[in-house]
Amino acid sequence: MFKDSKLFGKINIIDLVLIIGLVGAAIFGGYQFRRGESIIAPTETHMFYVSFFAEEVEGFTAEVLRGNAGVNVFDHSRGVFLGTLESYDIQPAIIWNADHAGNTVQSDKPGFNSVTLTARIEAVSSEHGFLVAGNRYGVGHSLAVRAGGAHIFVRVSGLEKI
Repeated sequence: MFKDSKLFGKINIIDLVLIIGLVGAAIFGGYQFRRGESIIAPTETHMFYVSFFAEEVEGFTAEVLRGNAGVNVFDHSRGVFLGTLESYDIQPAIIWNADHAGNTVQSDKPGFNSVTLTARIEAVSSEHGFLVAGNRYGVGHSLAVRAGGAHIFVRVSGLEKI
């Protein structure tokens, strides 16, 4: 009845379907890349000063930063180069505890520091902050950064377009 599943007695129907699929894929691929242009449009980048803040960092981690302005700053979890460390500020740790009356008060913690890092970053401006390598960052964003030999969990605390 089907003559061994051949079309016109010569071409296997399954082979014909595969050939049509391959030709369709080749036409689609050629159409997508025929102009040789990038699919992603270039975007204008700007320079930013971005501040990162950590309330409580071990003292030995903070000490690694001393004298290391100019080192590279990376988003540790994504492996993204963010920029270079412009400055840092090491202060006593900021800890919130209850006092004898039950009120929450700010106090210090021996052996710990608070750290503010300021990095110079080239990024794409966004209405919600900035983009680096397709990753969005904004004030309040939490991330782990590597600055030189220090690995610190921080929050973005400030953003200034240069």
